[in-house]
Amino acid sequence: MKILRPAARPWTSDEEVELDQLLDAGKESAEIAVALNRTRQAIYARLQRLYRKRARAARLVELELKAKK
Repeated sequence: MKILRPAARPWTSDEEVELDQLLDAGKESAEIAVALNRTRQAIYARLQRLYRKRARAARLVELELKAKK
């Protein structure tokens, strides 16, 4: 028997800004989840996606700089 989960809600730009502000304020994941009306797992998943995106962008910039030398 499968357990059905509610469909994931897309993140809005306002929620991402609030996520950044809450992280800068030093809030814990549980507090952020309550403030954004999301689960802790949703917070973790979003942070992972953002960190991977930023890391990839940093690698691309580094490769461009090396190519220019």
